[in-house]
Amino acid sequence: MQDILHIGRKSGQYSERYVCGVPQKKGAGNLEVEKMECLTADRVDSYLKSLEEKGRSSSSLESYRRILKGIYEFLPEEKMIKEGTGAGWKAHLEEQGFSPATVDCRISVWNGLVQYLGHREWQMDDFCREKGEAQPELSRTEYLRMLSAAKHMEKEKSYLLIKTLGGAGMRIQELPQLTVEAVVRGIVELEYHNGRQRRVLHLPEGLRGELQGYIEREGLRNGPVFCSPDGGPMARSSINYLIAMVSREAHVGEGKANPRGLWKMYQGTCMGIRANVASLIEQAYQRIAAEEQLAIGWDA
Repeated sequence: MQDILHIGRKSGQYSERYVCGVPQKKGAGNLEVEKMECLTADRVDSYLKSLEEKGRSSSSLESYRRILKGIYEFLPEEKMIKEGTGAGWKAHLEEQGFSPATVDCRISVWNGLVQYLGHREWQMDDFCREKGEAQPELSRTEYLRMLSAAKHMEKEKSYLLIKTLGGAGMRIQELPQLTVEAVVRGIVELEYHNGRQRRVLHLPEGLRGELQGYIEREGLRNGPVFCSPDGGPMARSSINYLIAMVSREAHVGEGKANPRGLWKMYQGTCMGIRANVASLIEQAYQRIAAEEQLAIGWDA
């Protein structure tokens, strides 16, 4: 991979630099060679192709492409990447008001890109939150408050997004598979990891009826229920924006009110139900065992 060289002055002794195994010439004035890489559309496509070969799903690849487009648009006109570019991009994201979790996600994509370009030394480890740090969790009450706020704001699309993610337990990367046809059937057959894993989701009847009403009012005939103006799947950034807008009205922190928070809330609710069912099963079995003991126990 070809390096773009930049020559600049530096105090101190002369030093010989090697780029791609080729020694660089010394010159007057104590010269420094600075490595730079030009980010092109071909390189982005090649990187995405490598991720696809590793088993990334189509929805994940689309998310990567959007983030990489953001990196490309941030770069100066010559589209050069060098040491310090990542820190500048992170600061830019924070100035735009992105949540710490969103910034961390984009840093991860940046780290993968520069590693692919052969510059692991340009990776960043100053994430907005430390790994393993406990994150605030969305409660069921806050989830219902968000639904109420969306109704009050008359934001039907936001309401349905929140209910689909938190009430039906869909992941944000699975939303493109919620199609008009799937709503008619009431069953969504979900595939991920390039079809290597599958699961079947039965839509709650109340949500299914609301989705059917939305589909009729929007005049949707096929394809994703939550779509962009051109008919394609909604971008993650648009979904996050709609949810964040409702969360502010509902006075729920954006650190909790996001697709990941809704998924965790759904999972927590299901775990609570399973624990209650397991407890009821154990209690029922104990009653059966006690009755049998009274009937034919050794001392009965």
